[in-house]
Amino acid sequence: MEKKRILIVGGVAGGATCGARIRRLNEDCEIVIFEMGSYVSFANCGLPYFIGDVIVEEEKLLVATPALFENRFNIRVHTDTEVLFIDREHQRISVCDLKTSEQRHEHYDALVLSTGSQSVWPDINGLDLPGVHVLRTIPDSRQIKAQLENIQRAVVLGAGYLGLELAENLKKTGVEVTGVQSADQVMHSLDK
Repeated sequence: MEKKRILIVGGVAGGATCGARIRRLNEDCEIVIFEMGSYVSFANCGLPYFIGDVIVEEEKLLVATPALFENRFNIRVHTDTEVLFIDREHQRISVCDLKTSEQRHEHYDALVLSTGSQSVWPDINGLDLPGVHVLRTIPDSRQIKAQLENIQRAVVLGAGYLGLELAENLKKTGVEVTGVQSADQVMHSLDK
């Protein structure tokens, strides 16, 4: 009998956790994770603290690496790989290696989509200007941190956990911070 092949699209929090859980439930299947970014399973809640130098070493943000997934869980991880198309009829996906531009098809018996969320951008002019950033990934935090010595004031859009932690850490570096929240309270996931 042929091994069941499970492909997971997205390798940060949900995808990485899903892969590890599937492995615990089934030692015999083949599991492959495709992540568009360069990192898997990193602590995105630590990004503001990296910007504020509470976490000094970038490596401390990494919860796991592709090598760890391979060695501990027998899960192959392809970073810098974008899934271009899902062909449900033939149970395959088209992927592109973002470093080489090589495209190929990958067959699956089961497919898990765990691509994460997208930032909500307000409909205002100027979001494409230099100095406007989104904070979702390690490279995002690196870009913001690199500009800190030239920043005197910052506006943080969003007052959830990440937005408040970013505001706190920017303030600790001497930046004057203004927070903007579309909901009628900060951390709107909590009760009023």
